[in-house]
Amino acid sequence: MRESFEAVRPNPPKADVRQADDSNASGFLTAANPLRQRILVWLKVHVPEARVRHILRVEQLAIALAQIHQLDVEKAAQAALMHDLAKFFKPQRLLQMVQDEGQILDPVDEANPHLLHAEAGAIVARDEFGIRDEDVLQAIRDHTLGSPGMSPLSCVVYLADGLEPGRGNAPELEALRQISRQDLEEAIWRASDHSLRHLLNAHHLIHPRTVLTRNWFMQAATHKPPKKAHSPKSAP
Repeated sequence: MRESFEAVRPNPPKADVRQADDSNASGFLTAANPLRQRILVWLKVHVPEARVRHILRVEQLAIALAQIHQLDVEKAAQAALMHDLAKFFKPQRLLQMVQDEGQILDPVDEANPHLLHAEAGAIVARDEFGIRDEDVLQAIRDHTLGSPGMSPLSCVVYLADGLEPGRGNAPELEALRQISRQDLEEAIWRASDHSLRHLLNAHHLIHPRTVLTRNWFMQAATHKPPKKAHSPKSAP
C-alpha cells in the first residue's frame, strides 16, 4: 500500500521551468489545455507507462469524488495528475529536495526516502509547472501519508490514489469506495486502517503521520452529530 518500499528509476532529466498562468490553469480538463499537455508530456518522459495509466485513473476518480462532494473539480484534477511526479526519483534526490525546503525529516523518512515523493512532487509541480495554488500543492503533499485535519480536496486525492480501479476489486476496497462517495472523513479513517493492516502484516515501518491522520479522522467521523431524520410533511 502507501508506505511500502518500492524500486526507483534513475534520476530523470530536468524539464524546462515555466510559469502556469491563469489561462493554462483554467479549462484544465479540456484535452487541449496547455498546462495539462505539458504535464502529460513530462510524465511520459519521466514515469513508466503503467504508472501513467495509474495516474490517469486517479485523476478520473478524483474528479468523480470532487463532483460528488461539491469541490473544485479542476483543482482535484490538477493535484491528481501531478501527485506522482516524483515517484521515480532516486532516494538521495528526494532527501535533498525536501531538506532544501527546510523540512525536518522523521527517522522513517530517512529509512524509506520513497515516502518523500509526495513532498517532492509538490516541489516539482511548483518549480517545473509554476503551480502556486496552495490547495493543489497541499493535496499533492498529502496523498501518501495524509495529514491530520487535511482539506476535503486532499482527502479526495488521497482516496483516489488508494481506491482507483487498478487497485483491485477486493470486498474491502469496494466498501471503501462506497464510503468515499458518502463521507470523506469516515473514508479516510477506514482507508488508513486498511493501510495500517497491510503495513503491519508486511512488517514495514509505519510513519507517525499515518497514525496521526487515522486518529484525527476517526475522531472526526465518530464525533459527528447524528443526522436528523426527515419527517414526512403532513397533508394540508
